[in-house]
Amino acid sequence: MRLQGRTAVITGSTGGMGEGIARRLAAEGAAIIVSGRRAERGEQVVQKLRASGAQAAFVRADVASEPDCVALIRAAVDRFGRLDILVNNAAITPAEPPDRMTVEVWDQAFAINVRGAFLCCREAIPFMRRQGGGRIINIGSTVPFRGRMERLAYACSKGALLTMTKILARELVADRILVNWITVGWVATPGETELRNRMHGDGVAFLEEKSRKAPLGRLETVEDIAAGVAFLASEEASHVTGCELNISGGLWI
Repeated sequence: MRLQGRTAVITGSTGGMGEGIARRLAAEGAAIIVSGRRAERGEQVVQKLRASGAQAAFVRADVASEPDCVALIRAAVDRFGRLDILVNNAAITPAEPPDRMTVEVWDQAFAINVRGAFLCCREAIPFMRRQGGGRIINIGSTVPFRGRMERLAYACSKGALLTMTKILARELVADRILVNWITVGWVATPGETELRNRMHGDGVAFLEEKSRKAPLGRLETVEDIAAGVAFLASEEASHVTGCELNISGGLWI
């Protein structure tokens, strides 16, 4: 219960890694705002959280939309009276090589993966500043460091998110708003399986093969990433900002 009395917003938390982060922060005592584009799925996540005894609410938000980002952050404060933790998790992972990529795909990757995080930060910072501090945790990737051509838009957008993390961490430290990044390696979520289905035909078989060859003998779990988020959100990380927490199972060494 390290997060008792705190409120957390997790973007892209209607499934996959975001849902796992929501579950973990709720188990630590935080009130949770679940958000995403899938309203029915979001309400199901909220019902599960409430059944476990947590305070939770769903706010539909497409982070590519500025009004949605503004409404999301304000809804958290209106509902629970404060905002302590913002987890920028929402992302898309286009897999087109640059010679076949459209401008629309490139722009969408940046709109969701970078601009959405920026907009949520922009709206959250004044509330966190007034209450004396907060935590912003940006979900990153190894891809900016070791990406391939077909992941160019994703890699560049995540690289921009890393730069934003560093700058905000430096500029907001006096406000006790701690800003950190988690380097995520390979998590076999349903979304990842779907992506690999598109790229390789049989996503399950592909990920099983990659799991066997991984440095630690398995891919990351959602729970691995959620544990890192819980740490960075807690008082145990009260002296940590501008950090790249590497939870990649040895992929990025």
